[in-house]
Amino acid sequence: MNDAERPWRLFVAVPLTDALRADLARAVDAWRARPEAEALRWTDPAGWHLTLAFLGAARATRLPSLAAALERVAGLEPPFTLTTGGVGGFPTVRRARVAWYGVADPERRLARLAAAVRRELGVETGPFRGHLTLARAREVHSVDLSGWLRPEEAPNGTLPVDRLVLYRSHLGHGPARYEAVAETPMGARVRA
Repeated sequence: MNDAERPWRLFVAVPLTDALRADLARAVDAWRARPEAEALRWTDPAGWHLTLAFLGAARATRLPSLAAALERVAGLEPPFTLTTGGVGGFPTVRRARVAWYGVADPERRLARLAAAVRRELGVETGPFRGHLTLARAREVHSVDLSGWLRPEEAPNGTLPVDRLVLYRSHLGHGPARYEAVAETPMGARVRA
């Protein structure tokens, strides 16, 4: 079976700026140096993104229709900027399975965008909590992050939501790699 015939793991996300990625990577390097951090599997900074929708397995032949669907959603929404900062854990900081970096969405613009993307693509529209995954617990049990992963040590920044990217996940041998297979700017129809 060739690559185009195999199902691809796809998701839609907003990419980080290089400046935010660099600032956050410096903070993560400091956290990773702590002995407590060994209980976590840290994500690769090169792959950091803000996921809006996970599509799962899809054939490459669906790419044109998926890209068109993203264009419909993104074209109607003007670009906007979010404030970032802080860290925490899901489900809680004391019983974390995931360590995350925060995204403030007081007007719920990001949440509405995620819901629109999910509706347009026909994927699950459950609760959305904008965040960037920094690490996952290595073991089945959770990790207490409260004593050492401090929100005030996380960089404050901004995240421009100016485009939507359809990514393909490449798993296996080392950290996941993400390949952009389609990209569309926000607000193309608004500006027209």
